Amino acid sequence: MPEAFGFSEAGAMLSDREKLILHFVAMMTIARINDTPHRDKLIHKMINDVVHSRCRSLTPEDVENILKEINEEMIVGKIMFEHLMTETVWSMTGERPNKNTNWRDMR
Repeated sequence: MPEAFGFSEAGAMLSDREKLILHFVAMMTIARINDTPHRDKLIHKMINDVVHSRCRSLTPEDVENILKEINEEMIVGKIMFEHLMTETVWSMTGERPNKNTNWRDMR
């Protein structure tokens, strides 16, 4: 199992795009969990550092497009996650998540 964590093998298998995504998601997660002050500025600096040291083949336009794609996916993923959680709670408890019994808006 230790060979599964070999840095030389894993590093060679990930593209620069994948490395950027990995580092960005890890940074965002850690910054949010720790409630890091000024995290937007910190993450911007860290992204620049990662691009210059680990993802040199990416152009600034590539980085911008990748981060936009991640943002869009996170928004859609959040909506999907909320929907799935609502469905899961309903199926586990039998209690409808929307208890609105006011039908006046249906007129």
